Amino acid sequence: MSDHKRFVIFLCNGNTIRSQMAEGLLNHMGGDRFTAVSAGVEPGEKVHPMAIAVLAEEGIDISHHKPKAIGTYLGKEAILHMITVCDKAQQTCPRIWPGLSEGNRHHWMLDNPSATEGSEEEKLAAFRRVRDDLKGKIQAWLKEV
Repeated sequence: MSDHKRFVIFLCNGNTIRSQMAEGLLNHMGGDRFTAVSAGVEPGEKVHPMAIAVLAEEGIDISHHKPKAIGTYLGKEAILHMITVCDKAQQTCPRIWPGLSEGNRHHWMLDNPSATEGSEEEKLAAFRRVRDDLKGKIQAWLKEV
């Protein structure tokens, strides 16, 4: 197996929850083959504490992650796969990285857990659902690539 890892970028609107969780999960689950990064169309101020908490439950530390703009990676990394995890990113970013084939562009629509109303436990449950959905999608994707 080659020592060269393939770069994957996860894109969402704010880069505070879904794309950050996806980056942490892929680096944990497929870090021997891939280097995952993430960015946002309109990056927020900080990674959501509940995203950090639900990945910590899996032994994954993203507490040091910071939201980043898409421009952070344009022309800097050899991005081989682009995965959008919200509709805004899918609509805004369809032709970024023009050399990327359609087969290497994916859209995984995930609910925004921060929109969940209710108790702290109900909100945390929404973040866990997104985490678990991402884990399933990443596991399936790793079998395909």
